[in-house]
Amino acid sequence: MSITTLSPARTAPPVAPLGHRTGPDHQAVLSLPAEVRWVPVARRCVGAVLAQWRFPSEGRESAELIVDELTANAAQYGRRDMTVRLSLTAGTLRISVTDSGVPVVPRPPRDADPDEHGRGLAIVELLAHEVRMSQGPLGRRVSVVLRAATTTTGT
Repeated sequence: MSITTLSPARTAPPVAPLGHRTGPDHQAVLSLPAEVRWVPVARRCVGAVLAQWRFPSEGRESAELIVDELTANAAQYGRRDMTVRLSLTAGTLRISVTDSGVPVVPRPPRDADPDEHGRGLAIVELLAHEVRMSQGPLGRRVSVVLRAATTTTGT
């Protein structure tokens, strides 16, 4: 397991020209084996990173649940490893989970109890502002956008 967090230097950010995008305020990458036993580790690591970044607790709970669902899918369908990437810019959290799985072939619905399977992505879609899925030759990526609730304080 490896986790890398990248934070900006403690100096004032450079002023960007109008219309020019700047990089994320914070970034983190977590690489784990694609095994179910590592799913809770991913969730705890993401929670710890977001707490360190002072991401609001309501959004942090949603992000942890999203990571839990996406890494569970990656562990189930991935072959070797899974990677969780976080980036936070101006209150917008981007989460992506990539696995090393083979392309998914559509299969008929299971006879399994609907309360037990198939609701993970529906939960993610309810919590996130945006969800995108892509399949490449080396695996699947699910990317999610989650915006922090904005509150104004007197500080």
